[in-house]
Amino acid sequence: MSFDKLKGKMTERHVSQEKLSKVLGITVQSLNAKLNGRSQFTLEEVVKISEHLKLDNPVDIFFNPSVSKMQHIIEPEEEVVM
Repeated sequence: MSFDKLKGKMTERHVSQEKLSKVLGITVQSLNAKLNGRSQFTLEEVVKISEHLKLDNPVDIFFNPSVSKMQHIIEPEEEVVM
């Protein structure tokens, strides 16, 4: 998750932690813990944030774009000639 991108979108939209915490129905302290990686957002919270901040591409913010190890291509070993 890109906490910096989310904080940047909040700043762009002039949405304070206090206002967003009210939208989510959680305390400012709980939101702060989520924004700083000490706890995780629920799917319901992600949807509410995306709608409230009118995010074009919330996947970039809330999900890690890295490729899992299972999806890496394994290069075939070179054939050993004796």
